[in-house]
Formats: sequence, structure tokens, C-alpha cells
Amino acid sequence: MASTKKSAKRFSIFCLLMGWTAATFWLGTQSPQLIGGDLFASEKEVKTAQFYPLEKFVISIPGDEYPHYLLLEMAFKSRSANVAHTIQQADPVIRNSLMKMFSKKHFNELNSSEQFESLQKEAHSLLSVVLANNDFAIELDEVLFTRMVIQ
Repeated sequence: MASTKKSAKRFSIFCLLMGWTAATFWLGTQSPQLIGGDLFASEKEVKTAQFYPLEKFVISIPGDEYPHYLLLEMAFKSRSANVAHTIQQADPVIRNSLMKMFSKKHFNELNSSEQFESLQKEAHSLLSVVLANNDFAIELDEVLFTRMVIQ
């Protein structure tokens, strides 16, 4: 009788240990899904920047004797999600803002290669504000002029 109590006690301890091991193993394999991420992830995944080109457009620029024309091709650099769709929706606001910005510039001002960097920065700050004011939730890293022809 003592030996059956002893073997029943051993069997109970064995079952308890097996149950504990199985539960620990199951929890270990399911923990990323249960808590929403990997327990041992040391760094977040870095989103790479994407480039989103706009269709080219022509803007009238005032000159000394007669008006000039600016052909502009540009691209946006961004790490935000869903940028392509947002840019497509915001296209009229983007074009309107850039037309207003460039139409205030004089031909001589735009014809200088030294102005290129400052124009890109001005367009970046302008478009960041315009997109935010119109509730387009993307963050522009850079505005790049990929082609600029003035006649």
C-alpha cells in the first residue's frame, strides 16, 4: 500500500512536470503572437526611403521682356506609409502650391544654378506645410528636382 501511494505520488509529480513543460513550450512558441511582437528583438526594423516621382508640368515665369516657361520634373523622398496614394490624392494641391511659388520668382532668379538647392528647400518646406494643412498625413524627407528646364 505504501508502494502504491509512492508510485501514485511519483506519477502525479511526473504528470505535473510534463504539463508544466508542455505549457512552457507552448507559451514560448506563442508569445510573439500573444503580446504583439518578438520578446528578443533588439532593434526596430528601419524603413528604407522610397522615391515617388510626379508627372512633369510647365509653369509660366515672368521675365524682363517676355514671359518664360519652366519645365519641372520632381520626386519626393519619404519613409511614410501609403505615400504613393496620398501624393496622387494631393496632386492638385501640390501643383497649385508649386505654381504659386515659381510664378513669384523672376527668370534671372531661376536661371542661376546657385539657386537650385535653396529652391528645393523652399519647395520642401512649402509642401510640408501645405500637405499638413490639408490633412495629408505623410512626412516628406526631401523634395528633389529631377529635371528643370527654363526657356
